[in-house]
Amino acid sequence: MSKLRNIVRFTKPILSMVFGMVLSSASPAHGLDGLVIANDSVPVSQIAPSMVKDIYVGKTMYWSGGQAIVLVVAGNAADAAIQEASGMSATQFRTHWQRLGFSGRGQPPKKAEDVARAVALVRATKGAIAIIPAGMEAKGVKTLEVK
Repeated sequence: MSKLRNIVRFTKPILSMVFGMVLSSASPAHGLDGLVIANDSVPVSQIAPSMVKDIYVGKTMYWSGGQAIVLVVAGNAADAAIQEASGMSATQFRTHWQRLGFSGRGQPPKKAEDVARAVALVRATKGAIAIIPAGMEAKGVKTLEVK
């Protein structure tokens, strides 16, 4: 039995380290594959990956200065970005926001049918933010640097 305890005592820190490395390599929004765009009224020009995640999971709902954050999603084109930013599948993300909305703890994201309409919605909505696929045209909005 003492041999087993020694093995567990020896391997536990190694497994914890390996597990931590796996989780950190899969951390949402780090090296985000897409453009984070925002309405010109948004008071930042760069955003930390952790802040993107906090916005996408509803933990952060206001910009500095008190302006409400309006999350915009670009239909199915945003599914990969949603998963990357929030750590949730598109279905989990919708369910999560439905729960927040029904409980009164948050306003569900505004949904646009496609990327062009998402850009237009962000342009027209104070405090709005969205992630669109890299390489897409985003006129009239600011692109936030993720770092």
